[in-house]
Amino acid sequence: MESISVRWRPSGGRGEFEYVPADSLADREINVLFEALNLTIPAEVRGVNVQPQGKPRLRKFDKNNRKKLHLPQLVMAVARLPEPRREDHHTPLVFPLENKSFVMDAMDFDVIDDDGITVTLAPLRVSILHTDFKVDLQDRFAAIAADIAEADKVASNYPEIAAAIATHAHQIMAGVNSSEIRKAADAYIAVQAEHFGMTNAGSATNLIHFESLPATDLEEEITGKEGRILTRVHAYKERDRKFAARAKKYYKTKNGGKLWCIACDLKPETLYDDRGERCIEAHHKIPIEELQPDSIVHVDDMAMVCASCHRVIHSQKPCLTIEEVRALRFLAA
Repeated sequence: MESISVRWRPSGGRGEFEYVPADSLADREINVLFEALNLTIPAEVRGVNVQPQGKPRLRKFDKNNRKKLHLPQLVMAVARLPEPRREDHHTPLVFPLENKSFVMDAMDFDVIDDDGITVTLAPLRVSILHTDFKVDLQDRFAAIAADIAEADKVASNYPEIAAAIATHAHQIMAGVNSSEIRKAADAYIAVQAEHFGMTNAGSATNLIHFESLPATDLEEEITGKEGRILTRVHAYKERDRKFAARAKKYYKTKNGGKLWCIACDLKPETLYDDRGERCIEAHHKIPIEELQPDSIVHVDDMAMVCASCHRVIHSQKPCLTIEEVRALRFLAA
């Protein structure tokens, strides 16, 4: 299966979208498949070569119709993510992302079908300009599908959130590219923020689940409701014993049968024999602010660190990066 990317490119002071590879979408009309939602929406967008430059572009059928969304904006609205802006203002990026506060770098798709006239694309991930941050869109749509399926349960304690889920579902299930999808996404984001604080989480059911869990010791220094919930998500995911064991096994195999702290280079087995492995813990490399509660965590998203470095990493919000902990040790030396 072929994969392609739609990339943001500045042009004449305005953001333009171009695709890579160029030949894949030439003269094609685009449909978007949201597999987890069992939904296909005609994007009302086609690939063209703009003359005289002959450069590939994506163009809306009716470029002046503001009731129709461009391809990336359509996907972001269905995903209940904030809307990217078209111009790069080179301002510092702040999480959680808000409408028009960031620029999309690229959106990746699988090519599901191409009959030479119409191509069907399935969104995979979106990356944010000036960062390494990526949102797994497949996880995102699965989380939204779960919210729709669990709407009645959500309504028992959070009727406003359930109503927002239903409104967004109604707009997307119409199967039509419409700015009403964006409005419904914004309404959902706003009502979710009222209950959980600002967050880019895609799953109300996951937020409700984690809020119901006991507080963690990491929350002591965290202020603000959104910070507490994401910190709780972070702590519980790191302390998932089965997952931590899988991550340790993965890195032990990868590193020739040894585990050590990548922040301070401590090799506890040299001090405490095989029992030294207990000193090594699994840590999310993704900062708390960027962690998506609905995302599936992969072993390569984790880092092996010793208990001491792990505590230092979580000594502030946002938490220190592994590189910052290394720098502290260098300065102390």
